[in-house]
Amino acid sequence: MRFLAIDSATLSLSLALLEDQTLISEITTNTKIKHSTQLLPLIQTMMETVGWQPEDLEGVIISKGPGSYTGLRIGVTAAKVLASTLGIPLYSVPSLLALAANIRAQKSLVLPFFDARRQTVFAAAYLKDGQAWTALEEVKHGAFSDWLASWEDRLDDYDQVYFISPDLASYESALAPILYQHDHCHLAAPEDRIIYAHKMVQLPLQLEDVDTFLPDYAKLAEAEENWREKNPGHDGENYVERAD
Repeated sequence: MRFLAIDSATLSLSLALLEDQTLISEITTNTKIKHSTQLLPLIQTMMETVGWQPEDLEGVIISKGPGSYTGLRIGVTAAKVLASTLGIPLYSVPSLLALAANIRAQKSLVLPFFDARRQTVFAAAYLKDGQAWTALEEVKHGAFSDWLASWEDRLDDYDQVYFISPDLASYESALAPILYQHDHCHLAAPEDRIIYAHKMVQLPLQLEDVDTFLPDYAKLAEAEENWREKNPGHDGENYVERAD
C-alpha cells in the first residue's frame, strides 16, 4: 500500500510517503514556521518529486496527539480531507508512541513526554520488546515532577530506560539526579527527539472513522477550562466563547 504519513503535533512537522514499509520520500522541519503555511505545499512538493498523483495514495496515517492544539487540528484536518476526498482509509498513531519509536534498543522502558507549559507535560510509558510495543499507562497530563516521582521507584525493574522529548533541554536539571543514581537510565540522542513520520508505519495502526475522528488533546483548551470554572455544573459540550 502507498501511504502518506503526517505528524504536526509539536513544533516539528514531518511528512512521509511510503510503499508498504519502504520509505519513498520524507520531509521533516523543526522551525517556528507555522504548520498551516507548510503542510500542504510540502505534501505537493513530495508528491511531485516522486511522481505520485493523489489517486496513487491508498491510506493516510496521522499522529493523533496529544500535543499542540493548533498543530493537531491542522494535521488532522488535512488527513481527514485527503482520506475523505480520495475515499481511502485513515489510520492514527498516538503521537507519544510515534516519538518513542526513535529508540533503537531492542528491549527497554521508554518514557516519552511533551512540554505542556507551566512545568506540566503530556506523558506516557511504553515497553519496547523487539518490534512490539506495550502501553504501560494511559497518556497523562500533569506536573512533570509528579509524573517523574511516580516512576522513580520502578526504574530498577527495567534493564534500560530512555527519556525522550523535544523538550528534554528544559527538563535536564530535573532528570539529572535520576541519571546519576541509575546508570541504566538515558536521555535520547538529540537527533531522536522529534517525530519522524516514516516511523509511524512500523507501529500498530488504528483504523479511524473519517467522519467522527478527532485529535486526542488529553486536556481541555485553556479557554474551555476557564469557562468551566466560571460555569460549574455544565459539561462544556456546548461551550462557546462569547465576546460582548
